[in-house]
Amino acid sequence: MKQNKKHIFRMLFTAGGILLTIAALYYLGDTLLKGVDEAGGLDKLMNFHTGYFILSSGLLFFHLFLAAWSWMLACRTAGTEISFKQAFNIHFLAQVGKYIPGKVWGAVGKVGLSKKEGIPSVHIGYALVLETLFIVSACLLMALPLVPDAAAKIGLGTAGSVIAATMGALIILVTAHPGILKKVLKLAGKVMKKDMEVHDPGFINVLKLLPVYLLVFLSLGVAFFYFARSFGLELPPFKGLFLYPMAVGIGFIAIFSPGGLGIREISLLWLILLIVPIDINGFMQQSEYDALTSLVSVAARIWITAGEAVAFLIAAALWHRK
Repeated sequence: MKQNKKHIFRMLFTAGGILLTIAALYYLGDTLLKGVDEAGGLDKLMNFHTGYFILSSGLLFFHLFLAAWSWMLACRTAGTEISFKQAFNIHFLAQVGKYIPGKVWGAVGKVGLSKKEGIPSVHIGYALVLETLFIVSACLLMALPLVPDAAAKIGLGTAGSVIAATMGALIILVTAHPGILKKVLKLAGKVMKKDMEVHDPGFINVLKLLPVYLLVFLSLGVAFFYFARSFGLELPPFKGLFLYPMAVGIGFIAIFSPGGLGIREISLLWLILLIVPIDINGFMQQSEYDALTSLVSVAARIWITAGEAVAFLIAAALWHRK
């Protein structure tokens, strides 16, 4: 009976997530189509710049290599030696799993592929916990420059919002302390009926991962900054760097959405409209501006997914050759 209830809950949770994703994508599509219609066509809505697009794509691939590098360092911190080539293959072959509802399939893929490389699953489990903690904490810290504007626009206290976001990041970082993580892993081991004992790398060594993940998301923010410019959407030189990392973080936390699909895009649209004044992009009607931001939000998903697909194909070729 209890098992049936859990199964029903999982089904309802997944169905709810899919419905919310569809609703978000419908809103984006509807906003885009209305704006294009009022602007008199897609070519009149945007001013595409090929040079900026090529630059943004090059920066995107730099970000993807940094993501593989961060996974390698997380594994090494967890106590297992792994080469960059192995980390690249495992990280990007497992990326397919994040688009399956449930959020766990990317992790399952990493565990399975690592086993084929002879890496103990306990070390990979530890690395996955570290990766999750530092993705969330890095996204929170990257969001700090945007918090005052966002808080002021929605009527919250600016100072309190900044302190809350900072405290949230610090609490997550404290959770990464090996002493606390050991207790969490021990509890997980009882549930899984498996020994989850890991070595203690030292808290200082664990914290060394933070600047790595900050660099991963900053590179993504810079890449998106020029990607938006390639569509004619001007972003503020400083705050514009943090919009996409924050949207990615929101999508990552939304466990009901596969790959943050829909949630990342609607968050990005909301953040752009909240942070970027319409007059920075010249004399545009509000509907045209909404449509341009919707277009950039949707196109960014296609752009980054295409980059991950190329990385997946490279990893698959290397894995097959091996």
